[in-house]
Amino acid sequence: MAPTTTRSPDLSLVTDLFVMAERMLVEVLGRIKPGEGKIVLPPMRVGDEPRTIRESVARHARDEARLAGLPEVELGSEPHPVLSRLADEAVEAARAGRIDADELLLATITRCFLAHDIAFYLGSTACPLPEELARPLWEITDPQAAEWRERRVFGEPLLPMPPHVSWRDRFLRTAGRDPHPHFD
Repeated sequence: MAPTTTRSPDLSLVTDLFVMAERMLVEVLGRIKPGEGKIVLPPMRVGDEPRTIRESVARHARDEARLAGLPEVELGSEPHPVLSRLADEAVEAARAGRIDADELLLATITRCFLAHDIAFYLGSTACPLPEELARPLWEITDPQAAEWRERRVFGEPLLPMPPHVSWRDRFLRTAGRDPHPHFD
């Protein structure tokens, strides 16, 4: 389902952001150790049920295959090489212009959320979302935040916004996601 905005974001910019998000997520997925797949993550979308890391990664792999125009694949006992290959295929599809800007933006957002959630629930105290990705994502999504909330991609914003907040925290807080869940 495409956002209801009247103007799609610039495809070239969104493609670059998608590539950054893919690389970030592949790195985070490589941190998952055997036995950590049972860790429960918060819902990806408002109203969804929480899912385990294993379920979330399998769902992500299905989305990667769909974006790349591939059939679903089995992750097997060594999922990271498969996930890395799927990410490469999805990046190639994006760079070739086979994914429209709105769908690519949604995929970028969900990859950022998944990388953030997995990193924190694996015990990282640092958000993996780089500022050079977070700032343009915030600049693109903030004007249509209400529409992203209608689509259940964003939750209610976490306000008030602290002064001098990083771009990653600004993006996540605007999306209704706690940038530092372990510190509350």
